Amino acid sequence: MAAKYVSSQFIKYMKIGSRTLAVEYVDRTTTWVRPGGFPFQDIQAGFVKAVEDNVGIFNPKTTKLAMKESKHRSPTDMRQHYTVFELDESGTVIEVQHLVTKKG
Repeated sequence: MAAKYVSSQFIKYMKIGSRTLAVEYVDRTTTWVRPGGFPFQDIQAGFVKAVEDNVGIFNPKTTKLAMKESKHRSPTDMRQHYTVFELDESGTVIEVQHLVTKKG
């Protein structure tokens, strides 16, 4: 059973065009609770960069981006990527994305 979003913690607000998105990390799903002190600040900064690098892919209804998994590879996506939940204004997950940080 895939882990479903329960709650997240704030990292920062990000202005994208005419809208403002809350950038957060997931601290609880239906199957796990993230230990206190994680993710480290450098992981959070990398996630923010990945959001900046991928601003054009988010659903127009998205108001919050919550990092579920830090940078990793998976059998279905061998690129280094962050897994992120996109949530609408009511807190409902509307998409799950893989965010890849651009080199450079």
